[in-house]
Amino acid sequence: MIVLDEAQTLPRGLLAPCLRMLDGLCAHYGCSVVLCTATQPALDERLMGEQVVNGQKVKTVFGLPLAGRELAPDPAGLNARLRRTRIVHGGDMDDAALVAALAGQPQSLVVVNSRRHALELYHAAAHLDGAVHLTTRQHAADRTRIIAAIKARLKAGEPCRVIATSLIEAGVDLSFRRAWRAEAGLDQIIQVAGRVNRGGEYPVADSIVTVFCPTDHKPPPEIAGLTGDLRAIMADHDDLQSDAAIEAYFRQVYWRHQIGREGLDEKDILSRLTVLPRGATMTDFAFRSIAEDFRMIESGLAPVIVADDPTALEGRLRGNESSGTIAREMQRFVVQVPPRERARMIAAGAVRFAAPDKRGDQFALLHRKALYSQEIGLEWEEADVLRVEETMF
Repeated sequence: MIVLDEAQTLPRGLLAPCLRMLDGLCAHYGCSVVLCTATQPALDERLMGEQVVNGQKVKTVFGLPLAGRELAPDPAGLNARLRRTRIVHGGDMDDAALVAALAGQPQSLVVVNSRRHALELYHAAAHLDGAVHLTTRQHAADRTRIIAAIKARLKAGEPCRVIATSLIEAGVDLSFRRAWRAEAGLDQIIQVAGRVNRGGEYPVADSIVTVFCPTDHKPPPEIAGLTGDLRAIMADHDDLQSDAAIEAYFRQVYWRHQIGREGLDEKDILSRLTVLPRGATMTDFAFRSIAEDFRMIESGLAPVIVADDPTALEGRLRGNESSGTIAREMQRFVVQVPPRERARMIAAGAVRFAAPDKRGDQFALLHRKALYSQEIGLEWEEADVLRVEETMF
């Protein structure tokens, strides 16, 4: 039994080989696969559409045979009965408007599309009672503590105004009164809706998720296309949480011309899995190049370890402990940053590679502790400023 939770997050650039793999495991290896999600992607072969090849309509081979395989009885009825929120579009909103919205809602959540936007919005809202900043600028150990504190404040009925990135959209059991979500994919918006009135404590009519277009920050490229897909279906679907709207959204995402069939296999994986003509006893599978190219997560970021005692950690790294053992132990204290910013911190002396003669560039340690706080996380933008200040005194 293979269970894929949050199945909608299968990377679009690898979707075709992933679906072929799942189909092959079920057809030839006796596996069963369960796709779990609140926003079922349109993976049914009946819904994946057609492609035009040389002027002829050709049925796609990328869908799964899902007809009659729905496990939940009456999905549309369950959707209606279990509804907890309303989703509305609030139009353009700048940071000042968002701060004003937070001021009027003591237990509220704003989710934006970048760490930079979250930090700037937090600075603007920090004067509000219960303002909290939650992003991957903070390492996992601190995020765990912050989420526990948020949960305690919400349970106690205390003010709790959270400004976060998309990390709060999955696997976090929190329940706010209201939320605002910067335009993104419909699945992300519905995930935020799952953090509002989560336990059904409040009237559905008052549990509103407002989708807004941030005027102060453009969406990252990977989000921009999804906002266009969202707008494309909004004209035809008043209820964005309906099964029909979700299906239409994913069909739009998968088959809009900017992506197309090639975009569902952007690394050209399937063409490298060739079975020779019938009667032959060999296959031509490019296992090595496929393994190099098939990456479910491609962050493009570089790690920085924020250790409580970097000197002690350096001492351990000069010893004979396994690098793997130490890396696993430090994983909860890593902040992923843009490589260019890490290089700048290294040049400024804020980050150094520990025991490079023995460990190479595996362990990049933060040595300028003023750049990190639990409240903000790692402010790599300040590395040069602090270097100047240190040389002045």
